[in-house]
Order: sequence, then C-alpha cells, then structure tokens
Amino acid sequence: MKTCWAQYLFWLIVATLGVGGALSACGQKGALYHPAPEVAPAAQVEDAPEVTTPTHGNTQKSTS
Repeated sequence: MKTCWAQYLFWLIVATLGVGGALSACGQKGALYHPAPEVAPAAQVEDAPEVTTPTHGNTQKSTS
C-alpha cells in the first residue's frame, strides 16, 4: 500500500509539535514541590490567654 504525501506531512507536523512541546518545558522556573503553608506565629500568640504564675519567694508584706 502506497502512502500519500499528506500522511508524511501529518506525521512530520505531529513529531515536530511533540518535540517542540517537550523542549519548551525544559528550563521552566518555579518550585518543583508544593511549599508548606506559612503559619503566622503572631496570630497564634495573640489568641492565647495570658497565664500568670505565682511567685513563691515574695511572701512578705511590705510595712510602710
């Protein structure tokens, strides 16, 4: 079976587009992984209730 010139042209275009697409992806900048989400430490500290601890060394009353 003899192939037509259009079939050769079709496969040439498909191969050219495939190789061109593969080569155009080379050198793309950007992260190669998903970075961890950033956590704002200031927002967590502000929401925490203030806790005070008693001091055991200052039990004397001042006499003034």
